[in-house]
Amino acid sequence: MIKKIVILSLFALSLYADMTSFYKDALHTLQYEKSYNLYERSNKTSQSAVTYSKYANFNVKSDYKKEHAQHLPLTPGSFNTIDIFLTDTIDIFGKTNYKIESLHLDKKVAKAQLNAKKEQLFIALINLVSLYNRTLKELKLHKIFFTEQEMSYKKLKLLGDHGDITQLNLLRFKNTLTTLKIKIVSQNQALKRMEKQLHLYAQNEAIPTLAVKKLLYSKDDFMAHNPQDALNSLNAQKKIAQAKGMNNSYLPTLSTDVAYQKLGDPTGSGDNYSLGFTLYMPLNSGNFKNAEALKVSALSLQAQQITYKIKRESQYIQHRQSYENASQQLAILKKEFSDYEKSEATIKSAYFKQYVTFNTYLQVLTQALNVKKQIIAMQTLKAKEATFINAIGSGVVYK
Repeated sequence: MIKKIVILSLFALSLYADMTSFYKDALHTLQYEKSYNLYERSNKTSQSAVTYSKYANFNVKSDYKKEHAQHLPLTPGSFNTIDIFLTDTIDIFGKTNYKIESLHLDKKVAKAQLNAKKEQLFIALINLVSLYNRTLKELKLHKIFFTEQEMSYKKLKLLGDHGDITQLNLLRFKNTLTTLKIKIVSQNQALKRMEKQLHLYAQNEAIPTLAVKKLLYSKDDFMAHNPQDALNSLNAQKKIAQAKGMNNSYLPTLSTDVAYQKLGDPTGSGDNYSLGFTLYMPLNSGNFKNAEALKVSALSLQAQQITYKIKRESQYIQHRQSYENASQQLAILKKEFSDYEKSEATIKSAYFKQYVTFNTYLQVLTQALNVKKQIIAMQTLKAKEATFINAIGSGVVYK
């Protein structure tokens, strides 16, 4: 069973390796991981600071006094007093533990946000790559069609020179070629624009060709990865942790202090030393009310989980149905394609012999061209949807 899963995973990765490599290069360009790693380091330092402050929250106070006593026998009649206080507040009941839990959840939230950003980037890239692939294939088709019709125009021109075809038909044919030529120029410019846009994200990678034809992951695999649902759930947990912290705000803290007094009073009994312990317990009912408000807010977020799950399932259904629609249309188009090719070849011969009008000739050729373009469109759509479902289902987008 494990061997089968490994083989399936390797097969899946090989199918969309080009797209994955391009996407990883885009992630590197945008420095998503670097930003998250820096945040993770900051979060770890903050957790250490909270842990440290639980046991080592020191305060030092020092006083210096110069006192004068009128009846002292000393000539100056004055002496010095120096007081030094060292205090440490210790969280012996763990009332600040919620801060560490909140910071830990903050890190998970940041990870979920990163996954959501990664997914949005992948969607944007795959849509643009898919459009690029489709435009590139259509451009090649238009160029071939233009070359063929240009050759036909040259033959028709010879027939026109002998009076076998009217100049009006020649002009209409030429105008049609001009329109197609403008379309080719437009598509060339569109491809250049998309190339520049895509290479902004991945300068060192060739624009991938989407060639995935099979779905390798199920709906359950797809549903298992849901950054928005995870983010919502973590935000609810954060509010619960904060509420817990507020509920524990009444717990006491222990303060220990060490004091030293250097007393220069000659009538006194010398320097003083002391060690003290104090329990401090706040009684703030406002914190409990705020805690209840946070719990209600957390419950509200938890209630939204079903919404995010429905949205995710709806997203899967949309992509799956788009994949199935493309597959079914392709099956029909490929089955009937030979008939369109025969019609295309027959109409050319018929038009040269003037058996059909220019309108009929153009209509048949346009139909054949549109079928070829529809095949390209459905092939591209099927590959895009399969790549998307497989990438999300495997989790490769978030790695």
